Amino acid sequence: MQGLKVLVTRPEPENALTCQALTALGTSPISLPMLEIQETTDPTARAALRTQLYNLDLYRFVIFVSKNAARIGSELIDECWPMLPVNINWLGIGQGTTQTLQELHIPALSNPGNNTETMLDWLKPVKMRGEKVLIVRGCGGRPDLAKALEERGAIVDHLELYKRHMPQYTAQTFLFLDHPDVIWATSGESVANLTTYVEQFAPNLKDTVLFVPSERVAQQAKSLHWNQVICAHGADDQRLISATQQHLGR
Repeated sequence: MQGLKVLVTRPEPENALTCQALTALGTSPISLPMLEIQETTDPTARAALRTQLYNLDLYRFVIFVSKNAARIGSELIDECWPMLPVNINWLGIGQGTTQTLQELHIPALSNPGNNTETMLDWLKPVKMRGEKVLIVRGCGGRPDLAKALEERGAIVDHLELYKRHMPQYTAQTFLFLDHPDVIWATSGESVANLTTYVEQFAPNLKDTVLFVPSERVAQQAKSLHWNQVICAHGADDQRLISATQQHLGR
């Protein structure tokens, strides 16, 4: 991967960390976040979140959908629980989220799935019937996880900690963008936002190899007329690196 130009579309602060990892491998990362994360700061809203977290011990499963959910969620949990409640299964979707939880001293189980779909395969109906589940996420996240868990008989609540926004870029951003060899997009929303800009300012980027985290997002990218889409089977750096190396080694 020496000298490879990788366009990284993660939101911050994860984008900077991924770029550091790529630099250490000798690549030339290009930072262009396609999501902005705005943490809930309104005092009334944060008080409501803390009130919800005081009932954390009522849940059997707590699922964090992203690194940002893990990072922001752990801070709030620390405010409400000097010692973590027991008998909770802490889960992160993806190896990166799981690792973030563990680094923040939340004992997440060894990752049962690299995306929502594989986690649902792991959470068999017999495990979930009648169990209370808290999904920690951003406002207005995908409904698939909650719907599938409820179909398995679980009782699902959400803890929504942040909003996602589309960053504002101009034509000049893409005019001076160093043309990447590959692109990493780690969510369907990132692919959608990137597509909006590319179609407006840099349509030739549609021919660049696009790495995505799941088959669902791969199908989405193909429907948006990206010409070379590769599923990395995970959004964490290591899986994206491995998928990129495998592609280059063909």
